[in-house]
Amino acid sequence: MESKLNNFILRKYNQTKAILLSKYSNNDAKVTKAKYFCKNKRVLNLDNPQEFMEKIQWLKLYHYKEEYGQYVDKFDVRSFVEAKVGKEYLNEIIGVYNTVEEIDFENLPQQYAIRGTHGSGYNLIVKNASLINNVAEKNKLRSFLKSNYYDKYRETIYKNVKPRLLIEKFISNNEDGLIDYKFYCFHGQPKYVLVKKTENGKEKKCFYDLNWRKIISNENDKNWLKSEIEKPANFDEMLKVASALSDQFIFLRVDLYSVDNKILFGELTFFPTGGHNRFPVDYLNLEMGNLIQLPI
Repeated sequence: MESKLNNFILRKYNQTKAILLSKYSNNDAKVTKAKYFCKNKRVLNLDNPQEFMEKIQWLKLYHYKEEYGQYVDKFDVRSFVEAKVGKEYLNEIIGVYNTVEEIDFENLPQQYAIRGTHGSGYNLIVKNASLINNVAEKNKLRSFLKSNYYDKYRETIYKNVKPRLLIEKFISNNEDGLIDYKFYCFHGQPKYVLVKKTENGKEKKCFYDLNWRKIISNENDKNWLKSEIEKPANFDEMLKVASALSDQFIFLRVDLYSVDNKILFGELTFFPTGGHNRFPVDYLNLEMGNLIQLPI
């Protein structure tokens, strides 16, 4: 009982510390360490990082700075993608807007997707425009525009990314929505694919290796995808696209879709989950960490 009480007090102390540091501290490393400890119940090793997320945190704090914002801006990155692999991999856009008031909702198609250009999770997927509550949805979009994604995980690359709303053509490849293929690329070489899809009404995920063998979670992870995903027919082409887009970076996750056998670009991610969520497949934490050669 005493041990449980001590653990509870320690957990609450660190949670409070993380909240206060996030709100009042300008020291990104201190904030990151506190949040990492709360999430993983272990100290973040930045002096001699070994695991994948430790090295991702090191890159976040000491390597990738504001000038990399062009690669995470959902609109600006399109120029980079076009130059590296061609515009045929880009989804059609309806427009990009600085304010909600600029959008003519009455003349939008029945289905479309809105994404905030300046961070992750700023998404509004419209499958039936006639069912949209304009007041509620417009307020949601305004809240996106007021947010600075840097504040969430202290990812400096997002600090100066201009908040805008990008409206794109609605795409889907199954009745539950899109299957998302996230290629984990190390020094320009894809090594693993994180697949995300909706299963039984909830978003689930799992890793596949490049031979399309599903990696089994060694924990009872309720978010791990149970069903098998068929290897995309254009998988080899997806590998080439991911390699080309990541060839100048130490680590980069390249998110792609395959719709009607056509590859479409999603986004580039330098710090999956902000560098906080260790993998439920324990050996991958060190194995992927070993694939990253830090510039130190």
